[in-house]
Amino acid sequence: MYVTNIFATEDAADFNENTSADRVGARIRKIRKAKGMSQSELGECVGLNADRIQKYENGARRPKFDLTKKIANALGVEALAITDPVVSNYIGAMYAFFEMEEAYDLKVNDDGRISISFGNGITGAINSNLREWYKRIEQRDEALAVAKDDEERNAIMLDYNQWKWTFPKPLARQTETALRKSQLQHKIEQLQEELNRLETDE
Repeated sequence: MYVTNIFATEDAADFNENTSADRVGARIRKIRKAKGMSQSELGECVGLNADRIQKYENGARRPKFDLTKKIANALGVEALAITDPVVSNYIGAMYAFFEMEEAYDLKVNDDGRISISFGNGITGAINSNLREWYKRIEQRDEALAVAKDDEERNAIMLDYNQWKWTFPKPLARQTETALRKSQLQHKIEQLQEELNRLETDE
């Protein structure tokens, strides 16, 4: 159901749009099977044949919103359980959390204050990204604490927001920079060894 893309060849927004039908279809199939319904039975409830339901479940087609609501109603679930989560309201945010529980082993913790964490293994990238975000927040807060005026504070916030608005490109640039530094360091070490050999031969 969940596809990993490191956006090496495709923009993140394009990838999201191009795989949306797959995600919606996978959710429909998962819920339908959990409810013990056949594709024919689901189709009958919404006025479609089994072949059409199969196309939706396989991601070959994406149901329009009105049909999505009918399918959700036939399955006895909220339409938000089938559609891609939108977090502009707290109910949508909850569905995003539900999805992250399955996709990224999200855990809900209560140590006097509710917090979330992510499991290990395949979720390493999520934890790594969250650490990078935490570093950016720390840098922002440290810079804001010593900012001289509103203009400087606004510039700091713009820099921080630009990091978020262009994610994951900043991480890719950071990785490229680290790789180039590593390559240069290796080259410097090789040249130093060669220089040492030449000095020894003299």
